[in-house]
Amino acid sequence: MGFKSFDWFSSGLVFCSFLIFGVLCFVINGIGVWLVGSGFCLEYGGVFVFDVVSFYLCLLSSFLLISLCFVYNKLSLASCIFLLLSVFSSFLCYCCVNGFWFWVFYELSILPLLVLLVLESPYSERFVAGWYFLGYIIFTSLPMLLLIFYLSGSFGGFNLQSWDVFGLSVKSSEVFFVVVLLILFVTKIPLFPFHAWLPVVHAEASSAVSVCLSGYIMKLGLLGVIRFGSFILPDVVFGSSYVLLCLGASVLFFLAACRELDGKRWLALLSLSHIVIAATGLSVLGYEEGFIPFLYCLGHGLSAGLMFMVLWVLYDISGSRNWGVLKEGLLGGKVLNVIGVSCVCLCASIPPSVLFFSEVVVLFRGGLVSGIFLAFLFMFLFLGGLVPLFVVGGLMSRHYNVKFVSPSVGGCLLGVILLVCWSFFLFLVF
Repeated sequence: MGFKSFDWFSSGLVFCSFLIFGVLCFVINGIGVWLVGSGFCLEYGGVFVFDVVSFYLCLLSSFLLISLCFVYNKLSLASCIFLLLSVFSSFLCYCCVNGFWFWVFYELSILPLLVLLVLESPYSERFVAGWYFLGYIIFTSLPMLLLIFYLSGSFGGFNLQSWDVFGLSVKSSEVFFVVVLLILFVTKIPLFPFHAWLPVVHAEASSAVSVCLSGYIMKLGLLGVIRFGSFILPDVVFGSSYVLLCLGASVLFFLAACRELDGKRWLALLSLSHIVIAATGLSVLGYEEGFIPFLYCLGHGLSAGLMFMVLWVLYDISGSRNWGVLKEGLLGGKVLNVIGVSCVCLCASIPPSVLFFSEVVVLFRGGLVSGIFLAFLFMFLFLGGLVPLFVVGGLMSRHYNVKFVSPSVGGCLLGVILLVCWSFFLFLVF
């Protein structure tokens, strides 16, 4: 059933979101064209650099922070403080080219989320997930710090712009340790076979923490690979064999998602699958198109964060994370029905989202590299679009008609609608 009268609440939310989108679009369009077109790079003291990669990732964290601001009344004071600390640290990490401070800001982005996982999660198995998350941090972060100190001594400083393994004075041992350091960053993305911790943590974390984890924490691993090892990509880290292995594993993740009834675990598996496209882009794209993987990261972070917020709203309404029950929480208003389906379709990278255009570029370049690449990418894109459509089919079937919305849910929906606008129309900006 639908509303018999005009849905003023839903229409008002859409109008406010488009108004905010229109105002910000003019500002971001000018900055984006300037950075991408001119290759502008602002340096400060050898520690911070603001370039195209920093711009895209800062834009991602800004959008997610704005959307979370609409649900501040659903968060405790501790959650607000720790989330702000995490997001602010991510801004500094995006722009940092000093090895030591990059590590510091990286960990400051992750540790507040670990604290919130233990303190604020409403689920009973949060302590098990906390141990998974803590083990992932300890067994990767501390060796990473030691490797950064060792390599900074070999390369003559912490400034990552001066690192070059092809220099004549660099020994083969330094090349080996750089590769080990980059593998540690791969575990933080995470890519296969280092992926096991992410679905467990997502399943037990609060929705706000899940938005941050899939929104920008996964992208920090890719940023670390670029900052510390761009000079040996794609020959060593993201070689053809490893990327094909990751694409094959992504197909298995899609098949596992088809059998998953838990909405958060379903989305975690999709996030693991789609992030492989960014790694594939770093493998097959040239220097001139090097910004495409991080433009894809921008779209991926927006769609994943958006979907976690939608699951947050549906959980508040239905009290369950099971897809069979979640669909009953979809609002009866036609406008909001379209928004709910659009959020799921964004996970399928439908046009005109940024994800779609980025995947087309990667598919074209991968086909030029190898026919095997092309076959795997076609299979990936087919399943990546098919799995969310299964959920859309279930969501469009019979559900309850909800006539009223509480203020807390309404605020969350405003953030959702704003992210929907950006996800679908961001291609107009770039």
